[in-house]
Amino acid sequence: MFSSFDLLLLFIVVIIFAFGLYRRYRLWSLGKPEKRTDRPKERLISLWAYVVGHKRMLVDRYPGVMHLFLFYGFVIPFMIIVITQANFSLPPFLALPLSLFFDLVGTLGIVALLMAFYRRYVKKPETLTYDNSPANLIILLLLLGIFGLGFCVEGLRIARTQPEWVAWSPAGWVFSQFFNGLSEPNQILLHRLLWRLHLFLVLGLIAYIPYSRLLHILTAPANIYLRSLTSRGALPPILDFESAESFGASKLEDLTWKQLFDMDACTRCGRCLEHCPGYQSGKPLAPKKNWDAIRAHMEEKGALIRKGKDPAAEGGKALVGEVLSEDVIWACTNCLACAMVCPVFIPCVDKLSEMRRYLVLMESRFPQEVQLVFRNMENNSNPWGVGLGLRADWAKGLEVKTMAEDGDIDFLFWVGCAGSFDDRNKRVATSLVKILKACGVKFSILGTEEGCCGDSARRIGNEYLYQTLVQTNIERLKNYGVKKILTMCPHCFNTLKNEYSQFGGNYEVMHYTQFLADALGSGKLKLTRPVDKVITYHDSCFLGRANDIYEEPRKILRAIPGVSLVEMERNRVRSFCCGAGGGRMWMEEKIGTRINQLRTEQAVRTKANLVGTACPYCLTMIGDGIKEKGLEESMASFDLSELVTQAM
Repeated sequence: MFSSFDLLLLFIVVIIFAFGLYRRYRLWSLGKPEKRTDRPKERLISLWAYVVGHKRMLVDRYPGVMHLFLFYGFVIPFMIIVITQANFSLPPFLALPLSLFFDLVGTLGIVALLMAFYRRYVKKPETLTYDNSPANLIILLLLLGIFGLGFCVEGLRIARTQPEWVAWSPAGWVFSQFFNGLSEPNQILLHRLLWRLHLFLVLGLIAYIPYSRLLHILTAPANIYLRSLTSRGALPPILDFESAESFGASKLEDLTWKQLFDMDACTRCGRCLEHCPGYQSGKPLAPKKNWDAIRAHMEEKGALIRKGKDPAAEGGKALVGEVLSEDVIWACTNCLACAMVCPVFIPCVDKLSEMRRYLVLMESRFPQEVQLVFRNMENNSNPWGVGLGLRADWAKGLEVKTMAEDGDIDFLFWVGCAGSFDDRNKRVATSLVKILKACGVKFSILGTEEGCCGDSARRIGNEYLYQTLVQTNIERLKNYGVKKILTMCPHCFNTLKNEYSQFGGNYEVMHYTQFLADALGSGKLKLTRPVDKVITYHDSCFLGRANDIYEEPRKILRAIPGVSLVEMERNRVRSFCCGAGGGRMWMEEKIGTRINQLRTEQAVRTKANLVGTACPYCLTMIGDGIKEKGLEESMASFDLSELVTQAM
């Protein structure tokens, strides 16, 4: 049991801990209000799966197992110690197995720390080396001291008492061998000394948590509970255009408290760096490093506020342009790779999108080439700037009706700007028309009444232009009573399905790969002509990570006779972006290696003849990558619909 001195010490530690936590709370409170407590049942299930079960953590085997051992090696003994200090005794038939379990998890904790030492200081992965500060070593040594002293205390108790149940404490028995030669008075003295030292280290660790990277022990589970439960592919709207004095985020106070909380929830594991196409291609975008920069900025600002000083008057760094450079902000492809591999669900897109909105709507600062894209969307409702009256020219000779001609349909075929104006993707739209007719479905298009869905405008940061396009499209769809939509482009699919509902546009939206997979399964579509090719499939970010459509495209490829499907190393949820998302399709890539070339190299390593895609942007970028690498004679890119028409 604790003595009066121990209880006083514990009280001091709790005060230090609470004060540190309060200081962090003050920093998070700089952000705007945001509600994150809805759907509590779903959030609690997330805690069970991702904290207790380590669901995401274990995807990367070595660090995942390491963290699992350390987590349970720390949590379980801590709980047992708390129970025993409460003078709660267990019967022998429970106490003995619990003792064995205690030894096991404690041993695994030491194993985990040795694994951590090896990984950080011997293996030295690139994602960890840049922040190898002395604090990391101190934390590892502190934890190793706590585990080691715990076993020493147990070993001394066994050496002195020689209990009959020693077989139930194998690790303690091993440690007891170091103390068997000591006299009983020395064993008692050493036991008291090490027990006291162990207590001081544990209390010191607790006091240290809010002031160190160990804060994630508390913030990471909280962040999992507080994670966004809305669609991953949706950005939040600006709802107060008429009354708002500013748009987007130019300073910390423009972000929400949850977005600031993300900074302290980061475990700094580096997985985002391993999967971020911007970082991997040599861009300054590096989520982990960017969060470190924002966290440091947040702490600097908090320190000035505590001193009663005005941060703006003190000439501190600006969030946009200095803490994060504009090159960082514009480098993001919105691929969601960082958010999908992060074990604590920290998104990147939400913060950078707000900063883009500020640059576009408040400062009119954006890449020069984007100016023409905005003007084309404003004047002709497409990024290419082709006249509205030519939007349906691709369908000439295909006997496709417009909604104005026939509104009695199964669904509206939303062609999109790429299928309407880009020569390469016009062929994809034509293939889809042939497939739809072969399946016997009734469909129409909007023709010249179809407008840009607005995805690129919103992702670049021009929310005003985006909402203008959305309202126009919703009115047209409302006039025709459209309820079901089939899309060719994953970007159109994502925004129509997940974002139009923010403005009253609620539709049943299906991507063509979903339709084809269903048609093949039901027998409406039969493929009999062999396509003898080795194919690797590239997962579109907005089809896969944003909307969980992974199996349908593969089901289509497996249904094509003669096709041999080989996977790239990075596939499905860990696919590598083509580089066109987030409005990057319309921007020059001037820093580092072109992302589409990296993806093309990954495809080349599979030795496939064809790269299959289901996205107009991906088709363009992969095709360009093949040309840039001079591989036209050995490899080609095809949309899945084109392969299906070959097999019909």
